[in-house]
Amino acid sequence: APSNFSVTASNSTSITASWQLPPADSRNGVITGFKLFFKKRGSAGLPAALTMSNGQIRFKHVTGLDKYSEYEFQVLAFTSTGDGPRSAVAVERTMEDGRIIPLVYWS
Repeated sequence: APSNFSVTASNSTSITASWQLPPADSRNGVITGFKLFFKKRGSAGLPAALTMSNGQIRFKHVTGLDKYSEYEFQVLAFTSTGDGPRSAVAVERTMEDGRIIPLVYWS
């Protein structure tokens, strides 16, 4: 599975997922792409899947999510022989509407 998998809320409706290549000894060939799975935490049904057919991609912005909601994410790498194992589940909550990080100026 890809390593260093993390998810970070970008705003109230989007989360960015990032990862690194799987360890060299577990790649089973040349990595040709990644699949990112996500679903709202506690929801029924299968997760949505985004396929990136490029082994160089290391992040994906997921948009159109519900505000201030928790989502579960997993990522896998694939080669010409098929899909590798999924990462552990990472959970992140989208931000509340209008949330800003205040800037403090010291004089």
